[in-house]
Amino acid sequence: MPLPKNGKSILMTPDPYHTPGYGGFCPQFKYQIGETFGKTTSKLLRNDAVASSGQLVLAEIRANSAPCPETDTRSDLLKSRTHSWGDQKLMEQMVPGYTGFIPRSEHFFGKRYAVNCKGAITDFEGDHRKHKQNAEELRLTEAIQSGKLDKTAVPNLPPIRSRYITPLKPTAAEAKPYISPSMVRSAESPFYMADDNEMKRFMSGYTGFVPRARPRLGMGYPIITHDALNEFTSDTNRLKNLQSEAITIHRPENKVQDTKLIYPVESGLVPHYTGHIPGQKFRYGGTFGHSTENAKTSELRASVC
Repeated sequence: MPLPKNGKSILMTPDPYHTPGYGGFCPQFKYQIGETFGKTTSKLLRNDAVASSGQLVLAEIRANSAPCPETDTRSDLLKSRTHSWGDQKLMEQMVPGYTGFIPRSEHFFGKRYAVNCKGAITDFEGDHRKHKQNAEELRLTEAIQSGKLDKTAVPNLPPIRSRYITPLKPTAAEAKPYISPSMVRSAESPFYMADDNEMKRFMSGYTGFVPRARPRLGMGYPIITHDALNEFTSDTNRLKNLQSEAITIHRPENKVQDTKLIYPVESGLVPHYTGHIPGQKFRYGGTFGHSTENAKTSELRASVC
C-alpha cells in the first residue's frame, strides 16, 4: 500500500517491514547497523535505490485470487488422476509436513511446498500417461501387422516406425542358451578332479565335511584332504563297477579249526576251573593240578581198565 507524502504512517495501516525473527533474505541488511530490525527493514523496503522484486514474500493464497492458466491445466490433470486411480495421497493440495515419497520432487525447489509438490506430481503423471500412450501404440502396431486387427477399425492409426514386421519369425526351432563371455565361471570341484591333480584338496580353514578325512592325523590339512578325496573317489568308482557285476549267492564257506587244547598234556588245569574234566570224580588224594594233568589220556586209560 502506498505511503502518504509526509512519510508518516496512517492509523491501522502497517508500514512495510519484516517482523523481528524473520529469517529470510533482506537486501542490503547486512550493511545496516545502529537501528532496530523493524526500522532498518522498513527503510530498505521503501528505498528505491535498493534492488527488490516488488512482490510480497508470501504468495497470494486467498480463495478469490485468479489462478494462472498453467495452474488450471495442472489442476485438471491431478483431478483426473485422483478420479481414475483413486489416489488419496498424491493430490492437488499437498499439506506441508507430509513425510511420504513425492516422485520427481527433487527436481522442483524454490517455491512453497504445495507448489513444488503440484509440479512434481503433474510431471510424474504426464510421463506416466505418455508411457501408457506409447505402449498402446505399440500394441496396435503389433495387432495390425500380425493381422489380428483391421486398419479400418482404428480411426487414428499411429505411424508405424518399426523396421521389421511383427511378429518376428523364428530362425530356429529352439533358441540356444546365451552364455555371457564376461560371466564368472567357478572352478571345478575337487571331488571330480583326477587323483594325480595337486589341486584336488581343500584349503586350510575349510570347515565343511571331507569324507575319509577323520582317521588321518599328523599331516597338513591339504595333504590330509588330498589323500581322503583320493580314497573316496576310488571307493566310489569301485562301488559303481560292482553294480554291473553278477551277484553270487552261494559262496565257499571257510571253516575255522580250533587248534587250542582244552586239556593240557604236560601240565594240569588251573585251580578253580569249573569246566568238565573226564574221570576227575574218581580221583582222590592229589592236588587239583596233579589230578588234572594229562586228563584226556587218563580218561582213555580208565576206559581200557
